[in-house]
Amino acid sequence: MHRGFSSRRVGHPRRATVLASLLLVGAAACGGPSGNGSVGGGGTPPPTGPTATPLGLPPGESSQPLARVAVIVLENHEFPQIVGNPCCPFLNSLAGRGTLFTSYTAITHPSLPNYLAMTSGGLQGKKGTDDTNPIVDAPNLFAQLSATGLTWHAYMQTMPNPCFRGPFAGSPPGFYALKHDPALMFKSVATTDLCRYVVPWKGVPNALPRFSFIVPNECADMHSCGASVADAWLRQVVPRLLQRLGRNGRVVITWDEGTTNTGGGGRVPTILVGPGVPVVRNGTRFSHYGLLAALEGVFHLQRLGFARSARPLPLFVP
Repeated sequence: MHRGFSSRRVGHPRRATVLASLLLVGAAACGGPSGNGSVGGGGTPPPTGPTATPLGLPPGESSQPLARVAVIVLENHEFPQIVGNPCCPFLNSLAGRGTLFTSYTAITHPSLPNYLAMTSGGLQGKKGTDDTNPIVDAPNLFAQLSATGLTWHAYMQTMPNPCFRGPFAGSPPGFYALKHDPALMFKSVATTDLCRYVVPWKGVPNALPRFSFIVPNECADMHSCGASVADAWLRQVVPRLLQRLGRNGRVVITWDEGTTNTGGGGRVPTILVGPGVPVVRNGTRFSHYGLLAALEGVFHLQRLGFARSARPLPLFVP
């Protein structure tokens, strides 16, 4: 339910510093679909002490201003269903090598309004519904980026072609769903040539734009398959993303909503990784509006809607 656009192409980013000990390989299996809450909590929390090694730059090196950010959105899990759960060894390894936000909440239920919130600063009349008709006419992050000449793409797994406007595509359980594609929910993207920047996911591109919004299909995003499936998908994707985003890259992994009403839409895991990201558990209260505020801050854009008053996530620290 989202679209994207970029007015200029990017070159190949400088290769990132080799990432040490990224993968915690594990083959633990999980229960049934996450939407049913079948993935339980428990297990050992990710390390936060001296034994945790950050995904970072060599000592003494600092990040540069040409930031590249990728946001990956997964589905329908609360914090305890992921963090410390043996179903997700890779996700927990990332949480131990970056910043784990422990008090991050979604805005509401169900999916669609959360995707709109994190990309436009509001629910845009979709509170309490996943109805994608009609699309909405509202300022949004994708149009903001395009207007300032910054490159972006929305990458949608199982989407059949760029600008696809159908509500679903593919076959069960791995559907593409428009309700999870915020860019194509905005009139300024869906009905203009900006829609060409909303494209099928075909693996990590060799050259990434300044901003990437990545949504797996409904199996790989934990909506309709076990969390271990998504964990395996991320294990293949995130290391390549970090390498190709370069030394000023950040990857944010979050969930659209949880299974409770905490904070409006549930307390969801949110993980930040990239060169120089502190290895820490951050207990400050954040939400999808704070994610949007952080992205708009990084790219020097005006804050939209409730992002104006939201506390931005610390994507880059001094």
